Amino acid sequence: MSDASTPSHTADVEFFFDPVCPFCWQTSQWVRQVARLRDLDVRWRFISLRFLNEPIGYDDLPANYPEAHAQGTRLLRVAAATRAAHGHEAVGRLYRAMGEAIWEVDPPGDGSFPAILERHAQGIAIEPILSAVELPTDLAQAADSTEYDQVLRDETAEALSRAGDDVGTPIISLSPPDGPAFFGPVISDLPSDEDAVELWDAMVTLSKWPGFAELKRSLRTIPDIRSMARLRDRSTTAA
Repeated sequence: MSDASTPSHTADVEFFFDPVCPFCWQTSQWVRQVARLRDLDVRWRFISLRFLNEPIGYDDLPANYPEAHAQGTRLLRVAAATRAAHGHEAVGRLYRAMGEAIWEVDPPGDGSFPAILERHAQGIAIEPILSAVELPTDLAQAADSTEYDQVLRDETAEALSRAGDDVGTPIISLSPPDGPAFFGPVISDLPSDEDAVELWDAMVTLSKWPGFAELKRSLRTIPDIRSMARLRDRSTTAA
């Protein structure tokens, strides 16, 4: 029997996530949508924004960024403990529940970006999330343990080895471990089922061409998720 704590490369797709990234959450919902429509096997793996940012630090980032990223790593520790005890499928259920608890809730305070960061820095209760997906609540103890930090560092490094150093979350890896991998796509709005598949096919086509490296624009809208609704409304009004 294979060790549930180690990744299996039999999946169609590996999706490297950090729960505190809103764009990662939105992209994960699109990937789940495509997986349902195309019957894809997705493995949910770990990339820690806290560890990713260690070499550059947080001096030029807004207040509460380090604390928010630290909370993301706490949640990833619980996800790693979950995989070790209950396998890959449980990680997918847990990430969905984490994302819903973080992002699909009413905006905090005045709904501004600083208010969102402040709430993330404070963290969320992990035990109710575990209970919601019928996992033992004692897995929450891993949040404040360093037992799984090396696992998180190794998977973060593996994600970067596939997609390159100058990337963030999410990272999607096709036909792992040797298929193409890339950062993104960064999406703000969930597409219809028809558009979701069309977007997926376009992405796969580009990613499989060895000479293709990047397609990017810095213009983007606030993700259409509940906790950022006021921020999105303001940005739309300002535009």
